[in-house]
Amino acid sequence: MLGGNKMSIDGAISMEPVKEKLRNLREHMPDQQDVIYDFGAHLADRLNPELVPQGFNMAAELALYNLQKGVDGFSGQPIRSRLVGYPSMIYGLLRMQVPQIAEAVCPEDFAKGVKDFYEQVNAKMRE
Repeated sequence: MLGGNKMSIDGAISMEPVKEKLRNLREHMPDQQDVIYDFGAHLADRLNPELVPQGFNMAAELALYNLQKGVDGFSGQPIRSRLVGYPSMIYGLLRMQVPQIAEAVCPEDFAKGVKDFYEQVNAKMRE
């Protein structure tokens, strides 16, 4: 287990401090819509104990996909959350906030990795 938010050789960090900040996202990212804070709390419950930046992005993407479908992809059970049932545009807007959320709750180098990966994926999608 990694202590605090120290990055290991492969770039993975402990998600415990990140999860805590996601659950209290309002304190770390003020003046946002409630849906952003709800998503932060939802994401906190779905992060692995340690992740690399790409893993953070993938966890966020999977969480958004499952919310849009209304079903947990692992258990097959319906998701009971007020985040379920929004128009697809809302999930797209949440997706665009992932780099800013990471910047608010993750160490600087890790957040930069999240943003860089997000930008690489978007560039590939535009090709």
